[in-house]
Amino acid sequence: MLRFAERTKGAKRSAIRELLKYTEQPDVISFAGGLPDPATFPLEFLARVAQEEILHNAVKSLQYTTTEGKRPLRQALTRFLAEEGIHATMDQIVITNGSQQGLDLLGRAFLDPGDAVFVSLPTYLGALQAFRAYQPTLVGIPLEKDGMDLEFLRRAIREARRAGHEPKLIYVIPDFQNPTGLTWSEEKRRELLEIAGEEDLLVVEDIPYRWLRYKGEPIPTVASLDREGRVIVLLTFSKILAAGLRVGALVGPQEAVNMVVTLKQGADLCGPSLTQRLAVRFLTEYDLKRHFAFLCQHYRVKLEAMLAALERHMPEEAEWTRPEGGLFVWVTLPEGVDTTKMLERALAHKVAYVPGQPFFADSSGPNTMRLSFALASVEEIEEGIRRLGKVVAEEMAALSLAPRR
Repeated sequence: MLRFAERTKGAKRSAIRELLKYTEQPDVISFAGGLPDPATFPLEFLARVAQEEILHNAVKSLQYTTTEGKRPLRQALTRFLAEEGIHATMDQIVITNGSQQGLDLLGRAFLDPGDAVFVSLPTYLGALQAFRAYQPTLVGIPLEKDGMDLEFLRRAIREARRAGHEPKLIYVIPDFQNPTGLTWSEEKRRELLEIAGEEDLLVVEDIPYRWLRYKGEPIPTVASLDREGRVIVLLTFSKILAAGLRVGALVGPQEAVNMVVTLKQGADLCGPSLTQRLAVRFLTEYDLKRHFAFLCQHYRVKLEAMLAALERHMPEEAEWTRPEGGLFVWVTLPEGVDTTKMLERALAHKVAYVPGQPFFADSSGPNTMRLSFALASVEEIEEGIRRLGKVVAEEMAALSLAPRR
């Protein structure tokens, strides 16, 4: 009999990854995975520079590299991040296997069993999965329209301390949050830093969608407002270059980065040299301004199509967010509807989504669901939302929650 470690008892598989197994059928319209559209990948550029790197730069592109990551990539990232007001030295950057590895390394570096980690209700499922491996106490903080309920956060920190749970991290996705699509106001970003300073906590700012803004004005990153070195930034090339390259970065105070590098050595020795070289050349040779404009126009059309289809086809009792960017729309149905149970009905209608409950650290939100508009075509979005509206109406009728239209 296999005797797994005690900490594995709370391990859960990603609801999204498991769901993807059932959505690969060609006739299922899927709004489930937050996969970027392959049409946005710069294929010709990647093919050309990959060939050049392999044939003419094999020593740098096919050999082991340092645990911290390729020096030219970290140098390029200092310039790239400076445009967002995040001023870091090259030595304050670690290249990771996507930002997901950054989450795991932070859990490994900072969390002891029982420590308190404060997360939004709801929040990114992958963060919950990464942190849970280190047996913390996950404390959910309700989301308001412009960010966390910070008065609730203040109380939650005090209550955690009284209960013997050492507060360690506050995890946030301020721009077009996964799963809700909500964006934090600048006022809340500044107040979050005040709370972190008062309580001596670290803020983990995850910014995978930062460059996918379709309307409105950019709001300063939390890290750019930080004057005390309390913010650790996670970023990824998955949404702005190509997800399969698995290139991300962790940026933070030198002491934190040093520990992360030490732990990363035991995890993977180093990341892939070739994909890092591709990322370097993307940052230094590609027309980023034009590329980001293309991404935003591409996804803006899909977001607008989804919002319009929801207006046409979803029962009036449903509510949904209207993001200014990112890849997701969050739908809340009347209480009594269980979107996990409803998924079977949806799959029978050949449409898929992600039930919202797994995104909640406290297992609330059974009547919610996340829709990604990134991968489907405009035509598929219209048809898929039509099917989903019918599914919701049928589910409400079965529960005697008759829709008004």
